Amino acid sequence: MFALSFVVPFSVNLARAQSKTPAIIPAPLSFRVTTGTLKVSDGAVLSFPSDDADAEFAAQFLAGVVQRTRGIKLTPRPESGQAPNTALIVFRRKSSEDAMRKDSYDLQISPEGVRIAAADRGGLLYGAITLWGLLTADAARDGDAVLNCVSISDAPELPWRGIMLDSARHMQSVEFIQELIDWMALHKLNILHWHLTDDQGWRLEIKQYPKLTKIGGWRELPSVAGKTDPATGNSYRYGGYYSQEQVRRLVAYAAQRNITIVPEIEMPGHASAALAAYPQFGSSDAHLSAPVSEYGIFPNLYNVNEETFTFLENILAEVMRLFPSTYIHVGGDEAVKDQWKASPQIQAQMRALGIKDEDQLQSYFIKRIDAFLTSHGRRTLGWDEILEGGLASNATVMSWRGMQGGISAAKQGHDAILTPTRPLYFNYRQSDAADEAPGRFALNTLSDVYGFDTAPAMLTAEERKHILGIQANLWTEYVITEDRVQWMPFPRMAALAEVAWLPPAKRNWNDFLDRLVAEKKRYEALGIHDAPSAFRVRSIQHLNPGQNRASVELHNQTGFGEIRYTVDGSVVTASSPLYEKSFDLSLPSRLRAAAFHDGEIPGSVIDRELNAVTVRRRFSQDLKLCVNDPSIQMEPDPPVPGRPVMLANYQNPCWIYTEAELIGIKRISAQVDPLPYVFHDPRSKPPQNPSLSGELQVRMDTCGGPVVATLPLKPAVGHRNVTWLHASLPPPARSA
Repeated sequence: MFALSFVVPFSVNLARAQSKTPAIIPAPLSFRVTTGTLKVSDGAVLSFPSDDADAEFAAQFLAGVVQRTRGIKLTPRPESGQAPNTALIVFRRKSSEDAMRKDSYDLQISPEGVRIAAADRGGLLYGAITLWGLLTADAARDGDAVLNCVSISDAPELPWRGIMLDSARHMQSVEFIQELIDWMALHKLNILHWHLTDDQGWRLEIKQYPKLTKIGGWRELPSVAGKTDPATGNSYRYGGYYSQEQVRRLVAYAAQRNITIVPEIEMPGHASAALAAYPQFGSSDAHLSAPVSEYGIFPNLYNVNEETFTFLENILAEVMRLFPSTYIHVGGDEAVKDQWKASPQIQAQMRALGIKDEDQLQSYFIKRIDAFLTSHGRRTLGWDEILEGGLASNATVMSWRGMQGGISAAKQGHDAILTPTRPLYFNYRQSDAADEAPGRFALNTLSDVYGFDTAPAMLTAEERKHILGIQANLWTEYVITEDRVQWMPFPRMAALAEVAWLPPAKRNWNDFLDRLVAEKKRYEALGIHDAPSAFRVRSIQHLNPGQNRASVELHNQTGFGEIRYTVDGSVVTASSPLYEKSFDLSLPSRLRAAAFHDGEIPGSVIDRELNAVTVRRRFSQDLKLCVNDPSIQMEPDPPVPGRPVMLANYQNPCWIYTEAELIGIKRISAQVDPLPYVFHDPRSKPPQNPSLSGELQVRMDTCGGPVVATLPLKPAVGHRNVTWLHASLPPPARSA
């Protein structure tokens, strides 16, 4: 065992001295406040052994993030064997026998300095990140930091703490992915599952098969104006790929930050992009000319010929040379088997193999791939459909259709990772607010994520050992741009991190919210534009037309903090009137409101002009959908500046304006946006009334009530901007 030092001369702040936990996320497993404080100033030295690359990186990483978010310049310096070590932060390398578990660390802050002890790269880095959290726990962003003396022993509950990024539907730049890796590391997440192939695009350079990216990497974007942008004359051709050199750099970048990148190469379904490039490996004589431009589920499957397995094994051989991860994800989900059923050749192969149905054929397919990966020292990972027909011997199940897949795998003695759509799909919306980003219809709120149960009660203690961890998935069908990809995981990533790090008995929702205020300050300093959904005030207005007044209700999603407001246009502050119950105001008025915590605003301020028109106005998100599922909050692809985000059930576009006040109303206006129909599922019904030249009907009382107005949609056809439609309402109007 040898000593490591990675130390800083300092001095610190007494905030939260009596608090239950330090203001960091995830909260440490065990901590104890001790006596005294320590000040950290510019020039503080971080010392590390000259022969320890992990410690050196931890020192450099800590210095960089502290300067960026706290304004203090720390000085990393290798330890000299010829002079006494004068650094105040000491990193000590434990032997693996002394470590509690992988990624664990001990952190001691005394008036004399800081000591971090860990046995591995993850522990050294996470000790540094905890120290960064303590240095940024207060609101100050300049000047010396003052730390309370504390003793922390910390270790993760779960070994798999992951985020999945879908780069197949919409790509992100290498620079953005590096930022995401940094953000993950600061949350002590350690797996980036990278979804690289799908029906809409093949994103990984495979040198033996260049058409995978040359053809499979490009698609035409759906557009109401056709395939050409009328403003520029350019094709809406979308695509690209990551070169092998870019991948190697990303893998190394992530590894330094204790993050493993796990690649996903989809099979036997979600294969349209690959089969557009190499149709001979498909199951249908109807060949694709390009990847599909819609989203959803498609019947295009690989066939089960020996040449196809050679093709896939050659691809996986290149994948394994790029990604040293133990696991290779092979997809396995949503394989609609109509082409297999319709193919005489495949049916004959099934009979020759003694396979009775197509589920067993998929099992045969995955087992072939599993045997290949196993022979190369790797392990197969697949979505929970790989359970159907029989699970491959070395496979691990990623359970997305609820918890049952993970439970079934664990009971069979197989490892599993829990990633159910509810609440761990981060492409689902964080709130139902009108300013929420595009996403799937359901809400996966911050509290939903924090309340996720990582230890299913129906498993025995021995079976629970097979639950490796949890993962949040960010699919990008409707999360188009990098700013949207940034919005969706934050601040839910903080909840995910704490749920993965702490055992259930250690979690505390109210304490987490309190610590999240400091975390959001860190986000601001890091340039992360997180969603304000959890803390932002929402207002509900009810019109009293006879008196030209409105009653106003205020609330926020978590109920956290105290709501303050003004109605005269003045700036809302911590001394503005406290909201206690609904109130009336005369129209017009200007409402401003925010939630406050310790005098600060953890969310954002709302600013509403309220008058007889705006109080009656409803956005699509404010209306009740007649049928919730399936629905999507979406925008054009590519996005068009100035175009709103619309929430619609794409199979049954019908909305209800509840409690509409119609007294004195003579007409209705609707803003319409000609979004393309972009979801395909052979198992579901086609959308009702899909014609773009149809009409918007306004009915009274119920969806089947009498038609009181008709707004033809033809004026909106082909427009790149939203269109206002107007219609008269017959007198006398009556309440809905």
